[in-house]
Amino acid sequence: MKDISEILTIDRIRDLSASTKDAVLVELCQLASGAPQVTDPDDFLQAIRARERAMSTGIGMGVAIPHAKIASVHDFVMAVGRSIPGMDFDSLDGLPVHIVILVGASDRQSLEFLKLIGRIGAMFNRGGFIPRFLDAKGPEEMLHLLSETE
Repeated sequence: MKDISEILTIDRIRDLSASTKDAVLVELCQLASGAPQVTDPDDFLQAIRARERAMSTGIGMGVAIPHAKIASVHDFVMAVGRSIPGMDFDSLDGLPVHIVILVGASDRQSLEFLKLIGRIGAMFNRGGFIPRFLDAKGPEEMLHLLSETE
């Protein structure tokens, strides 16, 4: 199983300019679609939107993990966005989302995909991780926190 540091690159981490759920999905899909693993950016965005329509990926605690497994993604790809003011994401706990971790995978990576989503969710359950992530000085520090916490 790949580590997050093998999947996520610094150029796919940013403070979000978007402030609505759909605009955030578009912004992060555009970031992720620059990766060679994504062969059809429009298909990827549509799959992410379809998953979000089925059920919100706002898991609570200010975190959302939008994700999709599709044929036009050949291997894991991630993009991370941070929103200090937060946004409505229809989260399970009703609270605003501040951290969005977008994950794409091939439709042939089912087991590894579930494990990766579980590992990401577990990171945010560790005491003090969310405030440290929100206080990070920039993408380098955010990547470091994600890598060391995993």
